[in-house]
Amino acid sequence: MAQIPDVESQYTDELRAQAEEMKQARGLPTLGFYGQLMVYPELFQKVQALGTFLRFGSSLPAVLRESAILLTAIELRSAFEWQTHQHTAAAAGVDLEKVDPDLRVLVQATAGQRSVPQDAFDRFRAAHGDQAAVEVVLLVSAYRMYASLGAAFDSELPGGEAPPWAK
Repeated sequence: MAQIPDVESQYTDELRAQAEEMKQARGLPTLGFYGQLMVYPELFQKVQALGTFLRFGSSLPAVLRESAILLTAIELRSAFEWQTHQHTAAAAGVDLEKVDPDLRVLVQATAGQRSVPQDAFDRFRAAHGDQAAVEVVLLVSAYRMYASLGAAFDSELPGGEAPPWAK
């Protein structure tokens, strides 16, 4: 397990305030991998800004965004991402049984670092627009990175329902 002992002792007052703000905004009891990143404030701020944009500034409808995130968590077996998004997804009306099949293909290909099949990409673009198609690919790529960070730093799970692969 890669952990910086007593990491919070390295936080400045400003970082402590940011940490609390992040927990409140995300409705989570833990910072996960962000807690380790905070020892490198410039890097933390860049990674956090991307996450904030994707989660709160996204042009994707919440149901598409959260469906893509949960599908990515399933593909990558990321319990951290599953638990941090299951309630947001439920609130957005996500039903994984009814997910757009082309979204599923985009997520599976991107999470697996494979080329997205053109026919599925074109159908998704036709249904949701070019910007949404590009954003889904970026979203899945970013959440692949977040899942890797969570695994590398053995991020504390926030609690919640066990992921579907663990049942």
